[in-house]
Amino acid sequence: MNSIIVKSARALRHGAVLVALATLAACSGGAPTEDRPVTQAPPVADYTGPAPATADVQAFRINVWENLKSSSRCGSCHTAGGQAPHFVRTDDVNLAYQEAVQWVNLAQPEQSRLVTKVGEGHNCWLSQNSACADTMTVWVRNWAGSVSSGGKQIALKAPPIKDVGSSKTFPDDPALFSSTVYPLLRQHCARCHASNAATPQAPYFSDANVAAAYAAARPKINLDSIELSRLVVRLRQEFHNCWNNDCAGSANQMQAAIRSFADGIPLTEVDSSLVLSKALTLYDGTVAAGGNRFESNVIALWEFKTGMGTVAFDTSGVEPSVNLNFSGDVTWMGGWGINVGAGGKAQAS
Repeated sequence: MNSIIVKSARALRHGAVLVALATLAACSGGAPTEDRPVTQAPPVADYTGPAPATADVQAFRINVWENLKSSSRCGSCHTAGGQAPHFVRTDDVNLAYQEAVQWVNLAQPEQSRLVTKVGEGHNCWLSQNSACADTMTVWVRNWAGSVSSGGKQIALKAPPIKDVGSSKTFPDDPALFSSTVYPLLRQHCARCHASNAATPQAPYFSDANVAAAYAAARPKINLDSIELSRLVVRLRQEFHNCWNNDCAGSANQMQAAIRSFADGIPLTEVDSSLVLSKALTLYDGTVAAGGNRFESNVIALWEFKTGMGTVAFDTSGVEPSVNLNFSGDVTWMGGWGINVGAGGKAQAS
């Protein structure tokens, strides 16, 4: 797992202004929502109800209740007199605790219903549901006390078992590429993504040399899932250099061109005389490295798990969040990571 952790003394936790530039290379849902970040640290002196009855209630208050009671998160509904469960009610944190314990798994925080619910898109306050789920997991884990009791452990999940089937392989000859995808790239992307451009930006998949363009474009094309090709995602979801002021239409044209290219490649059949194991892809790889960290003083944590979009979310659970915004040549990679090319930035302030 590739991740970045920034640590500081607790006294500086909420006053730090962090500018981070990250350059990493990894081992390689739903309707779009608007980020509603909390720009101030959670207040600590506005609760006037009964004091926490136990140390566990106090841990719940500090780590979960304070982070969720904002009206931009769960406080708009799950309060006294509102929608059940009332786990962020502000009149009595002890009653809120009694509701919350039914929705968490302190032994396996990532399995908590509070986590899976936001992971499914329920009132996620960020543009990626997975980032909300990761942050909620941290808050529940902190409540459970795992941060103070030892290093972080990676929760391993078995990848799906799949039978090996026929597949397509990129042809060595760029002729098919030159008649399908290349004309579109050359027409709309050569101003930047060509070696002879005024301000050349790699990869050069629009180069005047079609063989060089083909070599640069191959990593950006997914022959099995055309819609997941970076050439398509960059237009449809990241709105990069769309033409005719129509990103959806641009993405559809690119997807159709890649579809024509893929349809012209014959399937490579599996040799039935071989003894085959089950199939795994790079993205099925179990991310098991980088665990066992001590994170008591973390103020920001980026794990690059989202895999799409232009933001790497800070999932440390410490407010205010320090998200990294991508600009220039920054691409997601498998196994949790990003690749920052020439002129690219992953920056927060």
